[in-house]
Amino acid sequence: MSYQLTIEPTGDEVEVEEGQNMLDACLRAGIWMPHACCHGLCGTCKVEVLEGDVDVGDASSFALMDMERDEGKVLACCATLESDTVIEADQVSLRSRDVIYASQA
Repeated sequence: MSYQLTIEPTGDEVEVEEGQNMLDACLRAGIWMPHACCHGLCGTCKVEVLEGDVDVGDASSFALMDMERDEGKVLACCATLESDTVIEADQVSLRSRDVIYASQA
């Protein structure tokens, strides 16, 4: 089973396999998202879930505080989809080499 991940502000869509984290799915689809540790420890890959159900996984409470979890934030390197999902994230589409900052869109 797979789910559809839509990334705002560009509207890029990525198919995410069950159990696959968001970051891995995006990188495999040619969409670069900021990341560093890839283990849920640094918070570099933090994104906001706008719609859908997501399991936050093993994100550390240092990198993703309870307050941020309550606001719908997750770490893309740990989070797995439980439904079709829409997120807001800074990203670079390797297809176009354009940098898209969610905070500037």
